[in-house]
Amino acid sequence: MKLQRVAVLAGLSLAASMLPASFAEPMLPRPTDDIYKCAGITEDGARLACFDKAVADLQSAETAGKVRTVDVASIEKLERESFGFSLPSLAQVFGRTEDAGKPLTQEVDEVTLPIASITINRVTHKALITLENGQAWEQIDSEALPRSKIRKAKEATIRKAAFGSFLMTINGGSGIRVRRVN
Repeated sequence: MKLQRVAVLAGLSLAASMLPASFAEPMLPRPTDDIYKCAGITEDGARLACFDKAVADLQSAETAGKVRTVDVASIEKLERESFGFSLPSLAQVFGRTEDAGKPLTQEVDEVTLPIASITINRVTHKALITLENGQAWEQIDSEALPRSKIRKAKEATIRKAAFGSFLMTINGGSGIRVRRVN
């Protein structure tokens, strides 16, 4: 029985390795690939002509709005600002990694931000926490926030929890379950 499983697994892995590369997701060419190709040209005049053409093509694509350059710091800032929304990671969207298997940016699992205001709904007794960067988070559990915690609220730490939910702690206290509304 064990030998049969090993044979089946070996056969499946062999079959998977023989699949044509066309089934793999194609890597789209980067706008900078032409510039990098020019570096391999040994003759000076041809290399300069290649660089001039590649840079002119890139510049016209950028002017036409077909190409935008984004640095890692901008991606990380945008991921922090969009924390809590159901968006794909920008590193996944761009499909690029620094090394094989190592993501270009670190996934944001937790943010700590100053609180602008906390409003309690008089009917549901649930909190709406507005942060200074404009994010609004709505309490979704039934935990009552004490008035003392609301008055002294200075900063909120929001972290990812199980099943796509988020937990917020105010001034390091106990957590409440929240979802992002803005």
